[in-house]
Amino acid sequence: MSSRPRLVRSIPFWGLIAGSLASGIAGTMLLTDRLGAMASALTDGTATGIEVYVGQIEAVFGAILVGAGIVGLALALTVASIRSFVPSAPVAAPLAPVESADRVEPVASAAPVASAAPAAPVASAAPAAPAASADSIEDGAAQASATGSTDAELAPAEPRN
Repeated sequence: MSSRPRLVRSIPFWGLIAGSLASGIAGTMLLTDRLGAMASALTDGTATGIEVYVGQIEAVFGAILVGAGIVGLALALTVASIRSFVPSAPVAAPLAPVESADRVEPVASAAPVASAAPAAPVASAAPAAPAASADSIEDGAAQASATGSTDAELAPAEPRN
């Protein structure tokens, strides 16, 4: 499967074809109508200046529309033929199947979760307070002894500038 859509699915391409066909059909209808009206009026001898002179201009306009339709269809054919020569981009190899998160392997030990070792504290991105009071130091020491952390883990990080 190519990474680009096919030309058959291209909206501008089909717009060019539809516009060209509409222009060609409208020009043909206008051209035949005006030329037919002029021919019948001239052969009957009832032709007026408006039918003859204005009819000529309208017939020329119809011929221009027919020509634009033909040029548009030729352009669409050229785009289609050029597109067939353009190589498509290589498709990436499919990814390996991912294991589903729904399947969970059973735990071999039935140890309670509370007896598990505490997780390492996550370093905060916020800068440390500039000065610590005596109460906060005592609270930190009490918290460290309760959780089993060391002084190095509780030491404030250097503020970032």
